[in-house]
Amino acid sequence: MSKKLDNCWVVMPVYNEEEAGPLVIAEWMPVFRNNLSNFVFCIINDGSKDKSLQILKNIAAQNPEILLIDKPNSGHGQSCLYGYKMAIDKNAEWIFQMDSDGQCDPKHFEEIVNAATQNEIVYGFRKTREDGFKRYLISRVVTIYAFIATKVWVRDANVPYRLMNRKSLINFIDAVPDDFNLANIIVSVYHTKFFKIKWININFRNRSGGTPSVKVSAFSKHGRKLFKQLSDFKFKEEGYI
Repeated sequence: MSKKLDNCWVVMPVYNEEEAGPLVIAEWMPVFRNNLSNFVFCIINDGSKDKSLQILKNIAAQNPEILLIDKPNSGHGQSCLYGYKMAIDKNAEWIFQMDSDGQCDPKHFEEIVNAATQNEIVYGFRKTREDGFKRYLISRVVTIYAFIATKVWVRDANVPYRLMNRKSLINFIDAVPDDFNLANIIVSVYHTKFFKIKWININFRNRSGGTPSVKVSAFSKHGRKLFKQLSDFKFKEEGYI
């Protein structure tokens, strides 16, 4: 195995994942311990209405690497930014973002970490997907929306499997408005526009349990808002560097 990545924060938002959340933590914790040193597993409870918070408290009590944050609901993207900012404030060198529904497969993580030895930003590209054609179509539409609105083509704009050096975020995240719904997408556009993303092919699994918080039927509403927010966002030419 290659050298462990040091001083990394793992950011994982959770919303109503009482079924999948514990399974994801149990699956990923040994993978983090094998590939990371001096790491923090920052789990952000985004105002869950089920039993997620109490379950997470019990798990965190048994795992010293876990930092559990409980906050009011602000949505997935803003919760990601919340975690990014906290990691940067605590001087994390690397930030890895993943989802809590079990779709992120840990078998790709070592390759992601290895790629970070020569790259500041490493994203997974969902080459194969087990979550159905509708979810695949939504991701493709999001990528097209982002391209039309920003003139920047991102291979997989809303992929939740991403490892980023602090230098690629520190001068940008405060510029993202608090009402930007899918904030992780604007981060993807920024990284593509001003940096070089190393893409690693990954398989995206089906959920481990529960149901998605954003229904396919609600996508048209979210899509219109996303397109407007992307169109209105103004990047500084110097890339906030």
